[in-house]
Amino acid sequence: MNLDIGESWQRLWQPVESNLTGWQWAIVAGIVLLLVVPPQVWRITGLYSTLIHEMGHIISAMLTGRFVMGLRLGWDHSGEVVSRGRGKFSVIFSGLFGYPAPLFVSAVMLWAISAGFAGRALGIFALFFVLALFFARNWPAVLVCLISAAGALAVVFFAPVNAYLYLALLIAGFLLCSGIRDFIKLLAVHTTRRRDLRQSDAYLIAESTGTFASLWLLLMLVLGGLCLWWAGTSLVALASASA
Repeated sequence: MNLDIGESWQRLWQPVESNLTGWQWAIVAGIVLLLVVPPQVWRITGLYSTLIHEMGHIISAMLTGRFVMGLRLGWDHSGEVVSRGRGKFSVIFSGLFGYPAPLFVSAVMLWAISAGFAGRALGIFALFFVLALFFARNWPAVLVCLISAAGALAVVFFAPVNAYLYLALLIAGFLLCSGIRDFIKLLAVHTTRRRDLRQSDAYLIAESTGTFASLWLLLMLVLGGLCLWWAGTSLVALASASA
């Protein structure tokens, strides 16, 4: 077992070319869809997407000076970040970046892969989950954070360089598809499933600020759309490099 942090970081720093064949793209896409589409699988993998969603709230809350007291996850994909702070702006800012978070992380990773930085993206991703572990305050959150952090650190220390591209693409692809799925669910809550409206971050922001949920829903859709566009342009660049 090699736990040399310096050597591991040097391996992560190595540029990784993204020359995939059509079959390799198809295999990666197939695995991603298997992780997102089947309800039985999504019941487990969706917890990972929920964790990224809640980390979006945590990081945006910290950026506005809010004190984050903890993160709780539920086995039903529910999540809660408890933070303390003053002012409506911090409530709005921290509330907006939950749903766009998986798409944003996916876009950043796809951009990094297209630039040859797949290893570095995986290293930063590992630190992301180590950070999440510090905020976990119930058993589901602790378990999901531990598994995610252990998996990410295992990649950093033990995965060969030629595996970085595939692992990074699988993570980015999963977050891209799960982010789209979460936005579809959000739209359903505001249209056909209004009995579940309290699950919507847009509704919670409106309730806290005395404004309209539709305003924050629109802003979330714009943010998600921008992330989706960024991810799409990086995917096109990757596909062009492989052609």
